[in-house]
Amino acid sequence: MPNPIKSTVDIPIINNTLLPSQVPVDHCRLFSLAHPFIQQPHQVRGFRFFEASLLRIKSGRLQAEDEQGSSVTLESRDRIMLIAQNTQVNVSKTPDAENGYFQSLYLSFSSDLIAAFYREHAPMLAALSPLSRFKTLVLDEELQDTLDYCLRGLEGESPSTALQQHRLQGVLIALAERGIVFMPHTGETISTRLTTLLASTPEFAWTAADASQQLAMSEATLRRRLAEEQTSFRELLQDVRMHHAMALLQTTRWSLTQIADACGYRASSRFSLRFKQRFGCSPADIR
Repeated sequence: MPNPIKSTVDIPIINNTLLPSQVPVDHCRLFSLAHPFIQQPHQVRGFRFFEASLLRIKSGRLQAEDEQGSSVTLESRDRIMLIAQNTQVNVSKTPDAENGYFQSLYLSFSSDLIAAFYREHAPMLAALSPLSRFKTLVLDEELQDTLDYCLRGLEGESPSTALQQHRLQGVLIALAERGIVFMPHTGETISTRLTTLLASTPEFAWTAADASQQLAMSEATLRRRLAEEQTSFRELLQDVRMHHAMALLQTTRWSLTQIADACGYRASSRFSLRFKQRFGCSPADIR
């Protein structure tokens, strides 16, 4: 599954062109969009959705289980899965028995978009409880039309930011009418800011000193504030790179050497080791 990490700076959309160190996913500061494709079953532990996300299965079956043991299964085109920001789950994907592949739609909504949606539609959302972890929802005809209309706008040629926001908010309104809303951030944490920075160039040989300079603070302050949020520079860097790798494995046919390089690893053996430590499976298992 693709890397759901966005920068607050616009990233050029990539249409059918695979560039070094960029996920072949349509990007802007409002959303991520991808179509993961694999041909063998795999299980991944501890995958974290950095942003609020929507999943739809086109072929095969997906199962997600959180740390509390709650699980949902998605294997029908007439249902979607909604996932709250920063939800961490164990994911199993199984190709369809007839055609032999798994394919899905992945759409994430940025924190900026969610916050703007809350500001503009506060009265409608006041009585609703934000989504916790994940939930499946019937994709009725009206919701499917809304989603398809949104995707046509996002995948069109050079859509404006205003058009993208309008189409995406249409989906969020349709979900809210069905009782699903995502929680907006009340304030941006330092780990969120760092994650956004690292995700912009995961192939770069990042150090804490480099990152702290970009974030306009001392290295000591950066490390202290990350510790207060119960994380570390090294942990976030590895998480960002591994999620970037997971996206590339499912959306390109790049070699492991190319993917390792695009994720900041000069040795594919070291990359494979880190990947297995993070997700409990090897990169080769994904394809």
